[in-house]
Amino acid sequence: MATKTAGRSTSTPQLKGCPSGCDGEHSYDCEGNFFHRGPLAVATVPKASAGRIFKDREPQGPCLTAHLVVPDGPEFVDEPAHIAVDGGDLFGRYAELDADQAGEFIENLKAFTAQVELYCGQLAALKGARS
Repeated sequence: MATKTAGRSTSTPQLKGCPSGCDGEHSYDCEGNFFHRGPLAVATVPKASAGRIFKDREPQGPCLTAHLVVPDGPEFVDEPAHIAVDGGDLFGRYAELDADQAGEFIENLKAFTAQVELYCGQLAALKGARS
């Protein structure tokens, strides 16, 4: 589902009936239906290391983003709300998670974080051994 994000301005007023958590910026599809969107949750890397992560291109924004999406409009009667997770590119690949899938994703992130923390300790030990 391709979407474009439209920022709210004086010419695009807050839509009536926005659910709680809507940040007032809505994404629209090609048919004019829209998605209420919550604020982005963002995971970034330190700026000094970004060039190493994006070796084949210029460093760009966050590594991971997530936001709540609530479809609205006549075409979305049966489309459920979800959490959209992407690799920092709102127009690139993304996953739509329901509550159960989001819980599983959170558990995966916890395991990932624990592994990165282990690497951090090992890196500090290596640095200490070399100095």
